Amino acid sequence: MAETSYAGWQYAGAGRQTAHEFVRENLRAAILRGELPGGARLIQTDLAAQLQVSTTPVREALRDLAAEGLITLDRHRGGVVRGLNWEDMQEILAIRRALEPLAVELAIRTVTDEDLDRAEKLCDRMEQESEPGPWVELNQRFHAIFHDATNRRLAPMLKGLQDATGSYVAQAQHWKPAAQKKANTQHRALLRAARKRDAEAALKIQLEHIGLPIETAAEKRGRVSRPAPNKPA
Repeated sequence: MAETSYAGWQYAGAGRQTAHEFVRENLRAAILRGELPGGARLIQTDLAAQLQVSTTPVREALRDLAAEGLITLDRHRGGVVRGLNWEDMQEILAIRRALEPLAVELAIRTVTDEDLDRAEKLCDRMEQESEPGPWVELNQRFHAIFHDATNRRLAPMLKGLQDATGSYVAQAQHWKPAAQKKANTQHRALLRAARKRDAEAALKIQLEHIGLPIETAAEKRGRVSRPAPNKPA
């Protein structure tokens, strides 16, 4: 595995973020943008030296990212960015398809007009963004608005599943740039359904939307996208 450079990262020690939050958010963003690909090694001592922090906030940040499923921990040195394979994507898609009916029902009922206005501004920015990495970050923020409108137990589950596929979404757009345009169209359709409080239409759009990355990968691999079968207990 290649060692990773953190050139250009430096914690100034000011503002609202703690060192722990700064390290975690920068690493998460780099993973979701695809700048830290699967297999990239995250060295505690290297990160601490580059950011001019102790190893404690770095260790805490890596634990958070491991809990989110973005990395696996190396007991001795730090962590390794997880690479998603076909089976991972199938399993995540199957879970999301099971959760989305409840998520959409709750979100459509409680999301506010102000929330939808914020989501629309993110749509505007996504339509102006051509780079997959920054687009993925905006996409995460867009969907977080709807996740947060569900409930306190479901929202973090949805966020974790969304984050776990962020790097794959970015990769899918490298494979097929037209996928980004299609996703933008789906976002607009989801917004229209939400403003009308049409849960049935919103669910149909969302189920198509969450399947887009794996469908793009299926085209590249020449495979058919199907939900993962339930395993016997």
